[in-house]
Amino acid sequence: MFLLQSVRAALARATVVTGQQLERRRALGPLIVAEHALLLVALASGWLLSELPGMGPSAARWLALKLGLVAFLVVPMEAMHAFVAHRWTARGLRRTVAPPFDRQLERGLGIEEMLRTLAIPLFGIGVPLILWLSFRKPF
Repeated sequence: MFLLQSVRAALARATVVTGQQLERRRALGPLIVAEHALLLVALASGWLLSELPGMGPSAARWLALKLGLVAFLVVPMEAMHAFVAHRWTARGLRRTVAPPFDRQLERGLGIEEMLRTLAIPLFGIGVPLILWLSFRKPF
């Protein structure tokens, strides 16, 4: 989730001027795919663990709150990022060789920046809360 956050932020702030900068953005494609695949593996493993006897959301209120935070905070933000990164930005990067740039690339990079702006405060509060719920199991 935050694996490529600083790299993406630095690239988003940089203006795309040369073909070399476009190649750097293209080179991050496999890392972004890996980031989203690993999140899916983590979500699937959590779902499988919750299916164990005595580990469902009804077993503990802390687990229900944690699952709610993941389901309504992490999943929508990462799903939107995956959609934008793999549809608009990737398609725009394939079409763009040099200036003028593809409109989908500009739109995708703008939406990625918007999502990053939303994710920083939301995940800054949500992820520590999820971790606290996991380790402390307060209620």
